[in-house]
Amino acid sequence: MKKNFLRLTILLLFIQYPLKAQERNVLVLFRGTTPDAKQVTAYIIPWLEHLGVPFQSIDLDIEKATVTSNTALVILGHSGIFKRQKYWKKFEKELIVKGTGLIAFQSPDLRNHQKDSVVEIRFVKKHYITQNHAVPGTFALAGKMKLPRKNSLQGEELLEAGGVPVLEVDKKGSSRRVWWSTAEWMSTYVSGPLGGLDDLFWRSIVWAAKKPFVMHCLPPLVTMRVDDVAGRGEIWHQTPLYWVGVSAKYGFKPWLGLFIYNLTPAAVDELRSYLLSGEATAAPHAFGRPNRNNKRMEGYLKTGDANEYPFWYDTTAFRLRATWYDEFIYFDHHNGKPWNKEENIDGLEAADRWWRKNQPLPMSKYLIAHFYELSENNFPFICNRWNIEYVALGHPVNLPYADSVPWLVCGPFRKHEPPGTCTNNPALRGNRPVYYADFVTINGCKLFNCFTEIRDDAGYEWAPDNHVEATVERAVRQLRRALDAKVPAVLFTHETDFIYRIRPENWEMIMAGIHKAINPWNAISLTCDSALKITRAYATSSLDSYSFSDENITLTLNVKGHADVATTAEVYTETENGISSQRIMIPPHDGSMQVPFVLKGSRVFPEQNERLPQKR
Repeated sequence: MKKNFLRLTILLLFIQYPLKAQERNVLVLFRGTTPDAKQVTAYIIPWLEHLGVPFQSIDLDIEKATVTSNTALVILGHSGIFKRQKYWKKFEKELIVKGTGLIAFQSPDLRNHQKDSVVEIRFVKKHYITQNHAVPGTFALAGKMKLPRKNSLQGEELLEAGGVPVLEVDKKGSSRRVWWSTAEWMSTYVSGPLGGLDDLFWRSIVWAAKKPFVMHCLPPLVTMRVDDVAGRGEIWHQTPLYWVGVSAKYGFKPWLGLFIYNLTPAAVDELRSYLLSGEATAAPHAFGRPNRNNKRMEGYLKTGDANEYPFWYDTTAFRLRATWYDEFIYFDHHNGKPWNKEENIDGLEAADRWWRKNQPLPMSKYLIAHFYELSENNFPFICNRWNIEYVALGHPVNLPYADSVPWLVCGPFRKHEPPGTCTNNPALRGNRPVYYADFVTINGCKLFNCFTEIRDDAGYEWAPDNHVEATVERAVRQLRRALDAKVPAVLFTHETDFIYRIRPENWEMIMAGIHKAINPWNAISLTCDSALKITRAYATSSLDSYSFSDENITLTLNVKGHADVATTAEVYTETENGISSQRIMIPPHDGSMQVPFVLKGSRVFPEQNERLPQKR
C-alpha cells in the first residue's frame, strides 16, 4: 500500500504544466560596446551552456543587472564592467548582503601585457578548485598566453605564471569571489576545451556560488570506440573478435567501425553474438583492406613470419574502385571528392546487401565513416534506410580529411574561433582535443553530431600497445580528461593499427587495469548508442532555473525542452566538511516541468535515482 502511494506521489509531482518566466540563478555581465565582450561570447557562454548552468547574459550598455536572493553567482565577463569605482562598491555591497558569489575575468590588454607571454602555469595551493591537480606542480600550455604585467588583487593565490597571479580566491562577508587574470587559457590557441584545465572553470563556479547550487550536466559516462575492425584475432590463435568479449567483461562495450569485407564468416558469427547480447554495437566503416594481387599484408604472431597472415577479403565483395590502400564506402578518398551519383548509390547498396545477407545483425544508430569522410548524397540513404541518428563529423561534408580542410564549425565549443585543420597536424591546431555535441542538418536530414577525442596525449587516439602499465596510464589520462570536463569519455582506438598487435594476455591485463583505475569516478559504462542518446537529451532540454525553500528544505528545478530519456542535475551543497554533490533524476519530458527534491537526506525518490550512481 505504501509503495503504491509513493508511486502515485511521484507521478503527481512530475505532472507537466507551463511555467511562468523564472529568474536565472547566474548572471553574466558584459558591455557589448567593448571588444572585450568577445571573450564572453567565445569562451564563457559556451562553457556555461555545456555545463547546464541556468544563466542570463546582460549587456550593461542596454539594461541593468539586479541581484536578488535567488542569484547564486555573478560572472564579470571582462575588465571595465563598472565605469566608476563607486558603482563597483555599490554592486559589491549588494553581493555581500545577498551572499551571492562572484567570478571576475580580466581581459587581455595588448598594450599592457607581459613582453614574453607564458607557456606554462604553476599550481601553488591545494583548494577545492585545484584538487584534481598536483600541487605544487606545473602545467604546460599548448601555446603562448598573455598576462598582465602585474595583478593588484590581494586574494589567496592558487595559480601563477611568470610571477603574475592567474587565479586567486577570497571571501568578503558571505560572498565568495574568484579572480581570473585572463580567460585566454580557454582558447584552443592556448589550451582550450578538454585541454586539461576545464575543471578549474566549473569548480570555480561551484565554489563561489551560493549553495545549494545546481547544474544540468552529464554524469560520468564512459564508452569505447574501435575503428577499422577486421577481426584479426586468429593471428593469436583466438577467435576473430575475442578482444570485444574481453573489453565487455570489464564494462567497456565498444562501438565497432567495421571493415565489412575483411570479416570472415566466423568473425561475422562472433560479431552477431556480441550485437544481439548488447555487448557491442557496430556499423559499416569502410569496405576494408583488400589483399591486392595476393600481396602479403602485415601481421603479428607469437611465432613465425607475420607475412604469412594476409588480410582476408570476401571473394563476393563489391568491385574494387582504387588501386592501393583501403576501399571506401561513403567518399572517393583516393581522389578527394564525393562519389558521383551512380557510384555513391552502388557503394551504399553493396554495403546494405552485405548487412542484410548476414542478418540478424542489428545496426548501430551511430555512423562514423573512414577518415570521417562523408558526402551530402549519403544522408538520405543512411537516414532513411539505416535509421542513423548520430554521426561523427570533424569537417564539412563533401571535403576530404586533409590539412587544408578546416575543422567543422559546430557546438558546443567550436563556434566562434577561427577553425584549425580537421587533421591532427599540431602546426595547425589539429592536435587540440575534440568534443562535438550539436545538431547538423545535411541534405534534409537532421542528426546529432557527437564524438570525443583527446588528440594531444598520444597523437590521434589512445594507441594501446604491449606495454601494459603505460597503456593503462595513457587510457586513464585520456578518460580522466574527458570526465573532468564533464563530456562523454571515450576509449578510442583502431583494431587494424593497434589492437591486433597486442598479445591476448596483455589485452586482458590492460582492460582489467583500466576498469580498476576508473572506479573512483563511479563511471557509468554504456554502449555508444546509449551514451549518445543521453548526451542528445542534454542538448534538447535544459535547466531553466531553480529555487530553494528553507522552510521545507525543498529544491525545485524548472526544466524545459524535450528529453526522450532521463537526465540528471548535479546538486552541490556545503557543510563544515566541505562541498559535496548528489544527483537528481529528471524524467523524460516534452515541454516545461517542475522537479521537486528534498535536500534533507541523500535522495527523495530512491526508485528514480538508483539508476545512476551518486558522485563520490
